[in-house]
Amino acid sequence: MAGKGAMVTGVAPGSIGEEMDIEPGDRILTINGHPVDDILDYRYLADDQCLEVEIAKNSGEVWVLEIEKDYEESLGLEFETVVFDRIRPCVNKCLFCFVDQLPPGMRKSLYVKDDDYRLSFLYGNFISMTNLTRRDWDKILGMRLSPLYISVHATDPDIRARIFGSDRARSVMRDLKRLKEHGIEVHAQVVLCSGINDGEVLEQTINDLASLWPSVKSVGIVPVGITGFRESLPRLTPVTEEDARKLIRQVEKWQARFRDEMVIGFVYLADEFYVKAGESFPEPRYYDGYPQLENGIGLTVDFLDELQGLLPEIIVSETPDEPTYVICGRSAEPMFNTVSRLLEPKGIDLRVIPVTNQYFGGQVTVTGLLTGHDIVMALGKHFEGQRILLPRTVLRDDGALMLDNMTVSELAASSGARIEVVEPNPEALLDAILSRTSRRLPKGE
Repeated sequence: MAGKGAMVTGVAPGSIGEEMDIEPGDRILTINGHPVDDILDYRYLADDQCLEVEIAKNSGEVWVLEIEKDYEESLGLEFETVVFDRIRPCVNKCLFCFVDQLPPGMRKSLYVKDDDYRLSFLYGNFISMTNLTRRDWDKILGMRLSPLYISVHATDPDIRARIFGSDRARSVMRDLKRLKEHGIEVHAQVVLCSGINDGEVLEQTINDLASLWPSVKSVGIVPVGITGFRESLPRLTPVTEEDARKLIRQVEKWQARFRDEMVIGFVYLADEFYVKAGESFPEPRYYDGYPQLENGIGLTVDFLDELQGLLPEIIVSETPDEPTYVICGRSAEPMFNTVSRLLEPKGIDLRVIPVTNQYFGGQVTVTGLLTGHDIVMALGKHFEGQRILLPRTVLRDDGALMLDNMTVSELAASSGARIEVVEPNPEALLDAILSRTSRRLPKGE
């Protein structure tokens, strides 16, 4: 029985769980005879007023607890993870799979390919729907797990099967219609691969998905990510500056049409297209509330819009003796340059250190995939003693390591710089930049 069920990691003081002598290390096996495979099962089953809870004690004993409580009253239990059985693995062989393009020697967890519908509902992870069993479908529809985030890429069955490397990918329109029939909302993703799912194929994809509105709430288009480690993998062409400009114009036309038909733009482009094209970002209203912000769509505009709302609160108390530096990937360089210009009238000297991602071959430009070694190369010994802000998105494993296992302490020792980790949001960044040179007005002052 070891390893089965939901591992309890915490019990709230004064809770029903504490009263029933449930302890960290115990495992919840069943509730009212039903297995507990994930946090969704637990929340659904534990809401009832009368519970029969089967527990595997850390001592090896198996208890059966009978509990009477108010409806939706919590048992006060915390768990190790949100998935208790196992993460659903990806069964596809995608042309552009980023995991297949990782260099060797990185942490094992980075090579895990997950395609779990529960993580889609809970965290917004994009899934293919090619590995769903009948039981999975029953759970999605029965629990009305909405919204889900679906990697569509193409609605043409042949093209989608080619992209995913699986004939099971052909049924996407049938699957999306099934979700619509059961009131499940969907946010769709298209990873754009030049010469494969662009042009007329993309036109068909957008029209097909629009036909499923309002079940399909948004479509996000992102450029394919290509690293320098594609040996034995199919050749892919990165999006060019001309490609990006053409796509921006095309999406403008689609948005104009959909705003007439749906009141929303429906189709949205990742920030990287505007960086690649060298064009200004759209106004905030383009994004209709940022339905795919975590997909890198609207991050720059949302960040700058929030930052500008905070600027009137700043009062500069003294002119700093030294600048503050911030590290970022190449795609975030325009945004941080704008931040620097916005802070300049306040007397704040923020300077940007853009880092080229040589570790992945130079084509990957997002800040979150920078490695310690590339940052060390960018810094050299030119910033000894200088204060440098490092966005937390660079770190993994609860903020302990970067992708290549370098620690922040090792980065500081190698560069001689004073490295400070900062949360990647405007308020945290602003507070870090201004910590010794100014103050923020209290609310209502």
